[in-house]
Amino acid sequence: MNELSFDCDERLHGIGLCDLHCDTLLEMAQHQADFYDNSLHLGFDRVHAFSYFLQVMAIWSNTRLSDDDCYAQFLSATAYMKERLCAHPEITQCRCGEDVKRVKAQNGKGFILAVEGGNLLSEDVSRLDEIYARGVRFFTLVWGGESRMGGAHDVGGGLSPFGVKALKRMFALGIVPDVSHASKEIFYQTAAYADDAGKPFVATHSNSAAVWNHTRCLTDEQFRMIRDSGGIVGVSFCTPHLGDTAKEITIGTVVDHIEHYLSLGGEKTVCFGGDLDGIGSMPTPMTGVESLPLYYEEMAKRGFGDDLIYNIFCGNAQTFFEKNL
Repeated sequence: MNELSFDCDERLHGIGLCDLHCDTLLEMAQHQADFYDNSLHLGFDRVHAFSYFLQVMAIWSNTRLSDDDCYAQFLSATAYMKERLCAHPEITQCRCGEDVKRVKAQNGKGFILAVEGGNLLSEDVSRLDEIYARGVRFFTLVWGGESRMGGAHDVGGGLSPFGVKALKRMFALGIVPDVSHASKEIFYQTAAYADDAGKPFVATHSNSAAVWNHTRCLTDEQFRMIRDSGGIVGVSFCTPHLGDTAKEITIGTVVDHIEHYLSLGGEKTVCFGGDLDGIGSMPTPMTGVESLPLYYEEMAKRGFGDDLIYNIFCGNAQTFFEKNL
C-alpha cells in the first residue's frame, strides 16, 4: 500500500471511483480467484478509500485462440462471474442506468460487462444478442492485427462487411462501441455510423498521441469527435502508451495525458480506464487499484478543483452510464 501525504479518508470523502476498462474478470476465471482478497491488480476490498466503486470489466478475445474458443471462453468467464456473485450479493452487475444509480445511492460496489475484440463473434451477428443478454454494454471492436471485424491500430484497414453489420447491431441493441485498439479507418467509420444512429461512442482505455505518439493513442481530432458524440475517454496506466519506457513513467505522466485532454475541452469527457490486469507494468509507484488515491494528490497539487477531480474519478463516467445504459 502506498503511503499518502494527506488524510485520504477525509479528502476523498464523497468521491467514487468509476473505471472504464480492466481485464480482471478473465484473470479471475482463469485462476479461480475471487472479487476480494486476490493477488491481482484489482480487488474489490482495496477500494475502501472511495465512497462507491463501479468498474467496466472486459473479457478479451484472445487472438491465440480460435473464434469459437474465444466465445466459449466468454461463456465460461461469465458463468464463473455468476457463481462468484452468489457469494457476494453486495456486488451489483449493472445492466442499466438504474442499476448504476442504485450503486451510487447505496455507496456500493458494481461492475459493467464488456467484450474486448470481436473475434468471438465469428461472423455470427446473433451472438451479440446473447452477449447483450449476459449484460455486456461495451464492445471494443478490435484488439490487434487483422480480424473478422477489420484491422486494428497496428495493421490498419477499415471495418469488414461483417464489422459494419455487427456495429449496426450494437447500436440497435444498446451496446456502446469502443474504438480503443482500432485503426484510424475504423475510428472514423465508427464515428460516422454513431452520428447516423444518434448515439455516442467511446475509447475506454486510450491516451493522448499529442503527449506520446503511439498508434494506440488518440489524436486531438479523435478526442474531440468522441467528446462531441457525447462519449467518454478513459486514460490508461499502460506504460508503453504513456511515454518513453526507457525513462521512468510515473503517476505524473498519466496526469500529463489527463491535462492535455482537459485542454481540449474534456472536462466532462475524460475518465480513468486503467487497463488493470491487462498490462505488464504500472506507473511508479502504483501497485494496483489501491494506489488510485495518489492521483487525487497529484491532481490537487496541480490545482485541479474539487468538482473537476470528482468528474474525472467518477462523475463523467457515472453520467454516461446513467444516460446510455
